[in-house]
This record gives sequence, C-alpha cells and structure tokens, in this order.
Amino acid sequence: MEHKVIDKKKYKINLIKTDRFKTVVVRVTFINNFNEEFVENVPLLQKLLVTKSKKYDSNVKLVRELEKLYLPNISTSSNMYGNYFLINFSLEMINPKYTEMGMYDKSFKIFNELLLNPVADEDGFFKSIFDVDKKTVISNIERTSENGTVLAENIYDRNMFKGTSYEYTTFNVLDKIRKINSKKLYDFYKKLISKSKVIVTVLGDFDEDVILKNIEKLMKKIKTSDKLGNVLLDEIKTKSVNVIKLEKDFFQSTLLMGYKFYGLSDFERHYVLPVYNMILGSMNNSILFVNVREKNSLCYSVISYLHKMVPALTIECGISAKNYDKTLSVIKKSVKLMSDKKEVGKLYKNAINTINLSLNDIYDSVDRIIDIYLYHEFDNTDGIEEKRMKYNSVSVDDIVSLNKKMKLNTVLFMEGKYEEN
Repeated sequence: MEHKVIDKKKYKINLIKTDRFKTVVVRVTFINNFNEEFVENVPLLQKLLVTKSKKYDSNVKLVRELEKLYLPNISTSSNMYGNYFLINFSLEMINPKYTEMGMYDKSFKIFNELLLNPVADEDGFFKSIFDVDKKTVISNIERTSENGTVLAENIYDRNMFKGTSYEYTTFNVLDKIRKINSKKLYDFYKKLISKSKVIVTVLGDFDEDVILKNIEKLMKKIKTSDKLGNVLLDEIKTKSVNVIKLEKDFFQSTLLMGYKFYGLSDFERHYVLPVYNMILGSMNNSILFVNVREKNSLCYSVISYLHKMVPALTIECGISAKNYDKTLSVIKKSVKLMSDKKEVGKLYKNAINTINLSLNDIYDSVDRIIDIYLYHEFDNTDGIEEKRMKYNSVSVDDIVSLNKKMKLNTVLFMEGKYEEN
C-alpha cells in the first residue's frame, strides 16, 4: 500500500493506494472534543442524512438513483475515541475502471447531496420526516432494554467509566433523545459541519486527480476547526470497589468485572495490554476460559476485552445466579495467575501467533486499514508491520508486570429473576 498525506490546512486528506479491493472508499470524518450532546443528537442525525435529502425526500427515490450507478453504498458510523467523538460519512463505489469513469462525479454528487442538502430549512428538519425517523430511532434504542446482557453492559458503563466519555450511551441518555426537536437537531448539524476537525480518507485503486477534484467541491461547503484537546483520558483513581447488584426479568444472569490500569507507558497500552488480554480471556484456551468454564463449569460464556483509552479491562460472563460467589472468586484467582510467569509462558506463543494472524486480516479490511491511518493523526497509531514488530517484542515479563498496575474498580451482577434452576 502507498500512503500519501495532503495537508490543506483546513483539513487533511489520507490517500491510501492499493489494488486489493474492487471498490474505492471515501470516508469523511468529523472529529470533536466529546460532550454529551453528540450521544444525544448523532443517532437521529445519521438516519436523517444518509437516507434522504431535499432532492431525494424518500428512501425509494434515493435507491432508484443509486441503482443507476451500480449501487454505491453511502453509510455513516460514529464512535468515541478517548476524549474525542468521531462521526464518519462514507461513500463506497465500484471502481469506475470496471464501469465508466463518470461514476466518480455522479456518485460524489449524491454523496454531497445527502451530506450538505438535508431535508431542512432554517426552522429545522421537516417535521413530517423528522417525527417518523425520531420514532424509529427511539424504538430501536428501547429494544436494548429487552436484552439482558446489553442492559447490564449499559449500566456497567455508566458506573465503571463515570466521569469519562465512556459512561454515555444512547440508552443512558434516552430521555434527552426523546426531547430533541427538529430545530435543535438542525442547529447541531450546522455546528457539526462548521466547527469540526475534518480528515478525509480515500482507499483503493483510484484516479487521484478526479478524487481530489471532487473532495475539493465537497469541502468548499464545510468549514473546519482544529481546536481539539488531548485525546487521552485523565486517570481517575479507584478508591474502593463499586459493587452493583440488580434483579431483572431475564432468564440468564450477567456478571461484569472492570479493572483499571494506572501508569502505563504508550508501549504497554498499545502492545503489552492486548497480549495480556489475549492470554487472560480472548482465546479459546485462555486462563479465564479454562478455569471458569472448563474446570469449574461456572458459566455459559466468559470473555475479557479492552478499553485502551481509559485504560481498562472488562471481564464478562453469563452465569447462573447460584454460581455468583464462586465465579467471582475463581475470576479473581485467574487474574492473579497473570502474575505467574510459568502460567503466562504456557500461552504466550499462542497469543502472539493469534495477534499476528489478526494483523494479517487487517489487509483485507477496508475499515481497519482506514482506522490505522486515521487514528495515527491523534494517537500515533503505528502501521501494520510496525505493529507486528512491536507485538513480537513483548515479553512474558512485560505481561506479568501489568498486574502491579491494575486494580478492580467495578463489579456488576444482574441476576435473572426468572432463571431456571
């Protein structure tokens, strides 16, 4: 892959040349310092922007137009990354060399129309369309409460990450989403396209001149800002373990345990911590899987996963309520085993090999390739092969030393009220 950065002062363009894919992808990323209004407004805004515009005021009209262009995919996504909130708008089209070169301009024209000409005027988004989409978004979020595991995760996030951007989820701010009106949302939209840091990323075997010409047309109508704070979250010290026990009308019980890490170097956060997590609970022969599930038959499932920007690690398992105390004890003992060089050493090579295979998979993933170059702009994320070299340099001693830098922060147990005995 060839990578080229074009700094336009007001925005940056990442050009990633590769012939691995038959599509060309353009992603426009709006980056802002996090605040709660992004979680409240973005889900509804995303639905309104990618499904219709003034020209295509129904999804049927839009789809018919896209069909004429071999169905380019226009999509949106969002995520928190440390202290930042990112909103992505993406255009993915079949490489015009397989169809006709005019598809660049025609596909970009629709992309620009959706992003910059929404179904709105100065009084806000058109009420008839706004009300329907708002109802759909709220209904989708409400269905979250019907899934016991997802509900437990939301309550856990609110407590484990209190005081950080990660305590906010759409479920946790649902009451505020219900109060959004069309004018407020339109004002938010105008602020988004006038006060965000913007990075445009292009990936594929593309015609650079044509792509740059179309990006320039798009960006003429978007104002930008570069006023971003530090991406890394401030450390919040754990004074005591927060234990939360709830009973809900579900059949299965869910246990979540959160550990926070303190004083990690960049190398430990980016490389040692993922290997630690792999050995603890992300492989089918991990320490948690063997001890909690295979040896003691205490759970239906058990896994650990990371929050590198906190940094923190979560252990999640589905259990029977009667096994709560024993499961808690076995998990704590399993975490202590991560200080045992002999135990860690048994799984070390398998973990490194698994990570290397995962790095190979990045080459086949458009989104993961783009993320690497995007996150490098504010978190010094390394390229794929540099990642491989650094992962392979992680030692067993590096891994076991992390237990000295971690502390249990939150335990959440959601007991299934109707659990079968």
